[in-house]
Amino acid sequence: MNLYESIFTRKSTRDFTATPLSESKIDELRGFIENVPPLLPDAAISYKIVGPEGVKGMGVPKAPHYILISAPPQVLRNTCAGFLFQHAELFLYAEGYATRWLGMLKSKEQDKNFVIGMAFGEPAKPEHRTIEEFDRKPLTEIAQGNDPRIEAARLAPSGLNGQPWYFITENESIHVYQKQKIGGVLGLAYKMMDLDVGIALCHLAVASEELGRSFHFSITESAPKTPGGFLYLGTVK
Repeated sequence: MNLYESIFTRKSTRDFTATPLSESKIDELRGFIENVPPLLPDAAISYKIVGPEGVKGMGVPKAPHYILISAPPQVLRNTCAGFLFQHAELFLYAEGYATRWLGMLKSKEQDKNFVIGMAFGEPAKPEHRTIEEFDRKPLTEIAQGNDPRIEAARLAPSGLNGQPWYFITENESIHVYQKQKIGGVLGLAYKMMDLDVGIALCHLAVASEELGRSFHFSITESAPKTPGGFLYLGTVK
């Protein structure tokens, strides 16, 4: 299974075995992460891989490994982080491992630049699903225009399943927008919509490579008018 195929069957889990990955597999993961082209050329995103002794937080599932993602203040910080580490999530799933993004996870070591964490390890049971089992909005609610790559973005995971993205296709470009807030009591406190859009952009990038299309993300002043309730983030060309 490759990264693109993973998009259409992946499923996050809270149930991991205690068996750690081999050092060689961890090194392979590190090598993969280091070779993912960043969303923006100057993106400065760092990470650590730790065991259970290195994390804290309410409702954190027990897993043998956690990725702690950090980044100093910068343009589209969270979006760049989501983009990079969704690649890692797809890589792990393609290799037969389980993952879960964890908004409540914290590092036990103080880190003022901490963004978010991810648990990973062997699944307690196989985790996968069919397209019909994804609880996602239809394309007509998240996009204007047609581009086959947007289906991959539609299936991206997001906090509270808020799916806070919108895409407008124009010639060979896809303009990307972020919802300013999501509904519900929990949605009022949720502040990671920009990271979620980065995850969706990862799926767009992976689909672009699979379909032989280019993927170059930048911020332009010539994007179509921003839809109501959304913020313009950038354009894929």
